[in-house]
Amino acid sequence: MGRTDSESENFYYKLRPLTDFSDLADLSHYTRVPPDWWIILTDIRGSTRAIREGRYKDVNTLGAATIAVARKSLSDLEFPFAFGGDGATLLVPDARQEAVLASLAGLRDLAQNNFGMELRLAGVRISELEKIGAGVQVAKFAVSETCTIAEFRGDALRLAEEQFKQAASPLEYRGPAIPDPDLSGLSCRWKPFQTRNGVMLTIIIEARAGDGHEPSATFSRLVRQIEALFPGGMASANPGLGELRGYRPTGNLLREESRLQKSGLSIRRLVRIFEILVAGFMFNRRIPVPVLRRYTRDTPSHCDFRKFDSSFRAVLDCSPEQVLALEGLLKREYETGSIFYGTCPSNEALMTCLVEGLNPGEHLHFIDGSDGGYAMAAERMKIQKKGKTSDT
Repeated sequence: MGRTDSESENFYYKLRPLTDFSDLADLSHYTRVPPDWWIILTDIRGSTRAIREGRYKDVNTLGAATIAVARKSLSDLEFPFAFGGDGATLLVPDARQEAVLASLAGLRDLAQNNFGMELRLAGVRISELEKIGAGVQVAKFAVSETCTIAEFRGDALRLAEEQFKQAASPLEYRGPAIPDPDLSGLSCRWKPFQTRNGVMLTIIIEARAGDGHEPSATFSRLVRQIEALFPGGMASANPGLGELRGYRPTGNLLREESRLQKSGLSIRRLVRIFEILVAGFMFNRRIPVPVLRRYTRDTPSHCDFRKFDSSFRAVLDCSPEQVLALEGLLKREYETGSIFYGTCPSNEALMTCLVEGLNPGEHLHFIDGSDGGYAMAAERMKIQKKGKTSDT
């Protein structure tokens, strides 16, 4: 993905990546998204129930699949996106939104037919939200020298999500679908990361405005304080630093692969089966091939374990003492009225991958806590917000 002939479409491609994560707390480092671009949202209805039934891997797979499908639809364009566990946020140019939504609608049909899950889609032009004073800004963060991810700020994402989550949302896409979505870039094959320090803690923090609180100042303060809880900073709590424990059982992978394709044999399916068999053998046997060694070495620096998508999200490998310190910090900030937050502890972190190739910059890894991770942390934050509303 890269540069096109359109100046507006090249907006994100031309952004200079930031290299210091703490800079992302400062709104001055973000750039306004062109008003003719669209916010596209995906969400799995009933994800909390599915997670409680033990289907969190399916939820993660479909959430990441929306990004994989969009990347195939926009193969010539670099565009910003964020993985949210049970869905995703995408920003796309006006001229491309119909094709992206139609491709995602094909994934919606596959999710219903092969997973028994309802994948909802929505789209709204940013200019429509700017009319009511809600904008969106984006920055590009270099997680490594060759890999970048998007970071978001602004009320437009929160407002679009609130409207999308309504029972009969006017933003929901109900248009035509392009069948047989291309999921060849999606890979969900690795065993979960085991915690090295005691607890995989998933965190979502939403900064509140008013009553003397300013979101950028709140995030700047919190990022500094969270960094200080880890001797090596947040980067040392990256779950991806754990050992890659090999591929999951081949039979499981082949069954999962069958659900990511239409029924019947195809060249695409045969290629994917061949990849699973060969890659599983080579990674599990630790065959000393240079490109494989480089891929496993680069994986930690290609993980999105911390990010901003209007809220701050992170999955951190913590000691029990660090969990207590984090929970205490967040509780104090909540009691002062500066934030809402949700957390979810677990013993493992799941990794869902977008892999276009094995070279640096050709793969990106989405991290989520097991047992629900982001979805459960968001549910707990929602309960917290309802409780606060009822108290006031």
